[in-house]
Amino acid sequence: MFPGRADQVARARRFAVESLDPGTEARDQVSLLVSEAVTNALLHSSSGRDQGTFEVTYALSGGRIRVEVHDGGAPVAPRRRVHGVDSMTGRGLDLFDAIADRWGFRGDEGGRVVWFELDLRKEMGDGAQAGAVRSRSARP
Repeated sequence: MFPGRADQVARARRFAVESLDPGTEARDQVSLLVSEAVTNALLHSSSGRDQGTFEVTYALSGGRIRVEVHDGGAPVAPRRRVHGVDSMTGRGLDLFDAIADRWGFRGDEGGRVVWFELDLRKEMGDGAQAGAVRSRSARP
């Protein structure tokens, strides 16, 4: 659970990324997608308002990581936006489409969860498996 402030994006990102071994290629992908999901929660839900909070959870199972960002909800569901080339926002769902193996959201104005999954054991060119994971439980 994190306070709903912009300075907490990096803490949330580290929380999820530290679940993976340092050499794991997916660390950068997890970092980017957590940053995007948390930033969206702060900008577009009640999590970014006074006394707001958000929660980040992850699960490692079967060579896959699933990350969920729980926010305070908003009256409008996540949606794609038309953005200009110079626009600083509006690309979040495109990033999830491009990077995540699976992703989605559920919830409403009372609370919403944006989640994504990445396969950590994708085949490399030489037939070796990539994406080792640490076996430890999530921290509160």
